[in-house]
Amino acid sequence: MFERDYLIRLLAQAGLALGKAMGLRQQQKHKEALDLIDEFLGRELRLRSRLALGLTDEDLLNMLSVTGTPNAESVAVVAAFLQQEADLLSDLGRTEESLPRYAKALRLNLYILRNRMEIEGWDVRPRIDEILAALAPYEHDAETKKALWLWHESEGRLAEAEDLLYELQEENAVTAAEGEDFYDRLSKLDDSALEEGDLSRDELEEGRRQWAALTKENAS
Repeated sequence: MFERDYLIRLLAQAGLALGKAMGLRQQQKHKEALDLIDEFLGRELRLRSRLALGLTDEDLLNMLSVTGTPNAESVAVVAAFLQQEADLLSDLGRTEESLPRYAKALRLNLYILRNRMEIEGWDVRPRIDEILAALAPYEHDAETKKALWLWHESEGRLAEAEDLLYELQEENAVTAAEGEDFYDRLSKLDDSALEEGDLSRDELEEGRRQWAALTKENAS
């Protein structure tokens, strides 16, 4: 009960703080908004955005875990504040600082969706759309592409997932086994699910053959 009450309060307080930060942004008080974000994360989660960026996604999720499982509410709050901070930095023309914040926020939100971590009153999908729009002019880094690859698969956008698999292969960011596992998962779907994902059974099998030939060639 104590933990549930804490999480409800965390989301409520986060909503208020995000609202204040947005108000400060509209008033062109960007430094004050950035200070507010840093202060909130430090007080509520004992975390600073610089620390969140310095940690791998896995280490950050472990830090936000309770009994070995990442806490959905905490992950969502960190993602929201990283996104808000990225917006503020983008306004200031500090693109090199904003982009990694957008990317980290995106990956955290995608993690929530992929793992079906429902959060009452907190929908991450609009936030994902906003971040993707902000990142649209830029090339995604390999780590973010990999998160998008898994997300497209989980959402049934199979042709898009396959395209990203080959992009990741070109960047040496995915293993042959990961690609094989991808095709194995898709082969277990029925034909209607494949068609809905813009991938026919024949296209799936051709993709599997191409993947096997490509990875064999690269290994030799």
